[in-house]
Amino acid sequence: MKDNNHFMDTLFFESVKEFWNERGRGARYRLTTVGVAFFKEQLNLNKSKRENIEEFKKYLLDNNYCKSIKFNEDDFSITAKVEDCCLKNIREKYQKNNMEILCCPLANMIMYIMELETKMSPELIPIEVEDDTCKLTIAKVGTAEVTEKEG
Repeated sequence: MKDNNHFMDTLFFESVKEFWNERGRGARYRLTTVGVAFFKEQLNLNKSKRENIEEFKKYLLDNNYCKSIKFNEDDFSITAKVEDCCLKNIREKYQKNNMEILCCPLANMIMYIMELETKMSPELIPIEVEDDTCKLTIAKVGTAEVTEKEG
């Protein structure tokens, strides 16, 4: 095939766009497992959350999925700043079409890792984009332990 990457990016974008056309913003809640099966095949996820996150980060960097990824965690969320991601072309299609980014396989995998640890389903906050960096914020599910802390 002449331009396989462009073809795959376009198919991914068009599939999500059609889901958006059908479901609107609610489509993002139906796309939370996209990419997880692929990454699970590549990684051994039988460790603690912190080790799994670090292994995922190393995998992304070693395989050129992004230029850099920096994590920050607090009581309520995990934030990943992903620079120069391999999905940049798809993100630009969303932006060109004035669409919210509905699906990020990298964010989905981070949510999966969090769910393995907590047994609760985290939620992806709308993705923020600045230059070549995506800010993926994943909200933790509130538990009594988290919500009772004074901040």
